Order: sequence, then structure tokens, then C-alpha cells
Amino acid sequence: MSRSTAGPARKSGLWVLLVLGVLVVINLYVFVWDKKTGVRAIAEQAHNAQPTMSVPSAPLVPTPPPHVAATPTVTVVEGKVAANDTIGRLLKHHGLTAAEADEVIRSLSGVLDFKTIKTGEPFKITRGKDGRVQRFELALAKGRTVHSERQTTGELIAKSE
Repeated sequence: MSRSTAGPARKSGLWVLLVLGVLVVINLYVFVWDKKTGVRAIAEQAHNAQPTMSVPSAPLVPTPPPHVAATPTVTVVEGKVAANDTIGRLLKHHGLTAAEADEVIRSLSGVLDFKTIKTGEPFKITRGKDGRVQRFELALAKGRTVHSERQTTGELIAKSE
């Protein structure tokens, strides 16, 4: 008693070919024959579309936070490093934007080992009349102080004392 398996396999193979053929016809209709969704129609719509956005010719400059721009005086924020604080968290928590915090962190990167910061160490953030960070100072253990100060060229330069 031997059974032939060729019959059902051939039958299911025909169904697969039929389904694939139907899918090909549907795709041809959508992408080629239909006048609204065809490739030519989409290319023509893209060609005729008016640009709605322009790219500025100069790089964008980060603007100071609105609450700082309104006050034309020098402001100083003093505090102490909280438990589990990183420099980034500390700066953002005390009003610096992400761009400002990044600028301070980059300036300190060659001078400060960020892993040595301890809870309770005092810091000071000074903003100038223009609202930009003029100075960041952190008093570390063992009497050492690191500070980042804005130069006349506009960049922040860090030093350790």
C-alpha cells in the first residue's frame, strides 16, 4: 500500500502560484496602471510640489533661556553637588540648557576626571549680562578647584588650581 504524495504537493503549488499571480496583478494596478497612485503620478506630484521649508545658510546659534534673556544683570547660582549627581544633571537642574551644559562639560573634559566628583562639593555658575554662562567653578576635595571661564573669543576654557 503505497501513497503518492505528488498529487497534494502539486495542488498546493498551484494555489501558491495563483495567490502570487493575484498579488502581482494588484501591485501592477497600484504602481503602474492607476492614475492616482502610480509611480508616474507620484513623480509628477513631487516635481510640481512647492518646497515648504528652507535650510538656513548659517548654523543655528543656541539662544539663552527666555528667563535669562529678560534680565540684563549678572546672575550667580551657588549650590552643592547632590547625591548621585553628574555634572550634566547638576548643570541642567540649575537652569542650563542642553547646549550650554554640553559646552561646559566639553571645556572641563581635559581638566576634570568626572568620576572624582563627590556629594557636598560646592559649585558656582555665573551668567553674564548676555545670559551666557561666563564661569563655572567646582571646589573639589583636597583644596583643588576647577573652573571654566568664557574668554574674549567666546569659548569656555577650563583650568585647575
